[in-house]
Amino acid sequence: MTLRITSTLWILTMTDRLPFVLATPADDYACGRYRVRDPFKALFNAGLVDGVVFPYFLDDQLFRDLAPDVVVVQRVLEHEQIAAVERYRRLGSARIVFDLDDLLTITPRDNKCTRRFHDDVAARLNRAMSICDRLIFSTDYLASHFSHADKVVCQNSLPDSPWANLCVSRRLSAKPRVGWAGSAGHLGDLKLLYKVVPALSDVVDWVFMGQIPQVIARHCAEVHSLVPIDQYPQRLADLGLDLAVAPLQSHPYNDAKSHLRLLELGACGYPVICSDVQAFAVQLPVHRCSDDPSDWIEAVRGAIADRDALSAWGDRMRADVLAHWLLSGRLGHWFDVWLNPFNECNSRLAPSALINYL
Repeated sequence: MTLRITSTLWILTMTDRLPFVLATPADDYACGRYRVRDPFKALFNAGLVDGVVFPYFLDDQLFRDLAPDVVVVQRVLEHEQIAAVERYRRLGSARIVFDLDDLLTITPRDNKCTRRFHDDVAARLNRAMSICDRLIFSTDYLASHFSHADKVVCQNSLPDSPWANLCVSRRLSAKPRVGWAGSAGHLGDLKLLYKVVPALSDVVDWVFMGQIPQVIARHCAEVHSLVPIDQYPQRLADLGLDLAVAPLQSHPYNDAKSHLRLLELGACGYPVICSDVQAFAVQLPVHRCSDDPSDWIEAVRGAIADRDALSAWGDRMRADVLAHWLLSGRLGHWFDVWLNPFNECNSRLAPSALINYL
């Protein structure tokens, strides 16, 4: 059974010591930041945990010296990484939690990231997960593909800085600015727009950021290169879109994804037309389309017909994201999935240490 953590906020007071978390993200990109680095930073700054983030696995002596209460690992796939988690298990009594936010066992052929994963990725994941005390997933659909005695879902959210403080402005232009942003891993998803982009290039200025195929690029008013992740939020907002599109192919890999792209676009104040897929089945004021290009063309034409209404739609998106999907409002979720139940650490705390506010 999958346990969904409820909206709680845990506040530590009068503690003899804070629980010590050793976190090892899989990378320094969106996955590693949104799922490990950002939650750790927020919990640490809130005074809820002590600990450290290491981009690599520690040797035996340093691990013993740190004596973590909880170890957070992410997307452990390499044999040496799995061996390191096994060492951690032997060296101490720390609870080990494993975070995953992609369905690595079923990837689309036209996703460039597919070639990075091993043919025996399922066996590697099963071995790594079997060592851990808890599995943490970003979506229910993703969690349903794995079995474990203790698995939980903690949805993605945006760190308050910089997403809540973006300089958001809309450019005044004769044509509405309609755009997309994404990485090379989404080239397959862009196929949904192959007929849409040229069909609308006479009435909108297409603005894309990221690697895109020439079949789309030749119809664009602007094509921007991707930027380092630290610059990405503001550069996304600087595109000055009147409307954003978020196509996503229907595939188990995509169904397991989160609605993170909608959150990023919404934080920029962009109204969004997106694919009607499992990943985007959340309570946000977006317009969902089928895979039929005519559905997208009709949706875009209808949206740009009223620029004032379009602007108001973007304001609603931003308000919704800031009200419900910032990390500061979801710290209770992250504390729960990383640290509760946490009997060994709680035994060292004063009885009144944990106060639960519903």
